[in-house]
Amino acid sequence: MRKFHIALAVLTLSTAASAFAEAPYPVDKPFTSTVSRAQVKQDLIQAEHQGLLSEGDNYPVVSQAPSSLSRKNVQQQLQTAQHGDTLYSGA
Repeated sequence: MRKFHIALAVLTLSTAASAFAEAPYPVDKPFTSTVSRAQVKQDLIQAEHQGLLSEGDNYPVVSQAPSSLSRKNVQQQLQTAQHGDTLYSGA
């Protein structure tokens, strides 16, 4: 019975010791940027001018030019595409 208690104690201590082992996962690798600070600032200014930045929970909305196609033209394009023909190029 004593051997059983010793074996149990050894097993418990070895399990507890492995639980406290500290190894970073994933392995810490230092971040190295390939972009200069000036390039980042330029990209930020460009994104602001294009309206791609958002504040808070508002997501950027990319505005598109209004379509010059009528509803009938769009329906024709859809029918043409469904039949495997080339798409209507518009006016």
